[in-house]
Amino acid sequence: MQRTIPSRRAAGMSLLEVLMAISLLGVSFVTIFSGLSAALRATGRLDAYDRGNEFATQKLNELFLDPTFGADQMRSGTSPSGIEWEARTKLLDQRPLPGSQNSAQLVRINLEVSWRTGSGRQNLSLESLKLFIPPAPPSP
Repeated sequence: MQRTIPSRRAAGMSLLEVLMAISLLGVSFVTIFSGLSAALRATGRLDAYDRGNEFATQKLNELFLDPTFGADQMRSGTSPSGIEWEARTKLLDQRPLPGSQNSAQLVRINLEVSWRTGSGRQNLSLESLKLFIPPAPPSP
């Protein structure tokens, strides 16, 4: 009976083949993790921008509904979360109201919002128009 000896190739993988497989696996893991890291950073930036946009929209709505915020005024402040804001108004048009001594004013509200990020400051600007009717002067 003749006994066959398996060839060296059929016996298993060489050390060089194992090292190549491990290095390819390492390169692919580095690529995958760097992509995930970039995606997480982008998600953080978008989350901060979304919070700033939500705050700006809410603040603009508050200013729009404020009956004392008329033409040529400025207000500013900082939210508890550190978002800074500044609002300015500018008179665009003024027309007399029929049957009244008052006049209706068309006012532009410009709201600037800014907040800190890991790479500096992020800014956002919103504008709106408001019809403002000043209170009547007191009668003598």
